[in-house]
Amino acid sequence: MSKVNTALEDNIFLRYSVIIIGMIIACIGINGFLRPAHLLSGGVTGASATINYLTNINIGVLTFLINIPIFILGFIFLEKDFCITSLINMILFSTLLGLTQEIGQFIPTKDLLLQSVYGGVLSGIGTGLVFRTKSSQGGTDIIGAILKFKKNIPIKDTTFGINILIVSIGGILFGLDLALYTLIGMFLSASAMSFVKDAMNYQKSVMVISRENDSIAKDIMDILHRGVTFLDAEGAYTHERKKIIYCIVASNEIPKIKEIALKYDKKSFISVNDVSEVKGRGFKEKFL
Repeated sequence: MSKVNTALEDNIFLRYSVIIIGMIIACIGINGFLRPAHLLSGGVTGASATINYLTNINIGVLTFLINIPIFILGFIFLEKDFCITSLINMILFSTLLGLTQEIGQFIPTKDLLLQSVYGGVLSGIGTGLVFRTKSSQGGTDIIGAILKFKKNIPIKDTTFGINILIVSIGGILFGLDLALYTLIGMFLSASAMSFVKDAMNYQKSVMVISRENDSIAKDIMDILHRGVTFLDAEGAYTHERKKIIYCIVASNEIPKIKEIALKYDKKSFISVNDVSEVKGRGFKEKFL
């Protein structure tokens, strides 16, 4: 685990500095771009915005009230530390949403496409920063976390699925055009959240076929300090028995793997593939 991520988890001041910055960015996206255009943000905030449009009740108060039953489920199924931190964050986020409700008047753009793009990206970046600290803003993040831990469903997929329902409601209330612009913002928000949440934590699986397996494997273990596994294989045409070198490395270590393999065997066959998740010694486990 990197020193930066360890510091975010261990230093309460640094952790909440990042959380507050993330929430402020998300609030700017929601109240500065989405709400003035009657576009909906994701999850509980989107539901709160819908009710706010109809009743004019403060969006922060609505967000807090809707979160109550969701947190009851969270305390039943999730780790208590995560839920307690998320509860604190939810109260903080609800407060910031309420305080920034009128910030849209200082951002005079009226272009629906710009509002959906920047509102979605900013809200996604803000949520992603909060996730980087191993906590959430509550709301449907809690539902997503439950499904991730219990069913291994990516939180991005859960978020997008819930938001489809919100888009449908928005389409009924505000018309198809606004619903479609909302969908653009939600897609960008989910993508930005996923990128920020997992930034600098990408792994690759590498397979190397060579006649110099032992030398290549030794250098990978000695230089990169990565574990290596030999897989028995047989050529379909020659029926020659071979060993495949298999290992998981960080994406920035791929050039060194290629350098090592080609140093011993210019005809090495190297295959590199994306890995969605790795758990084990030497790798930082992704959170949600």
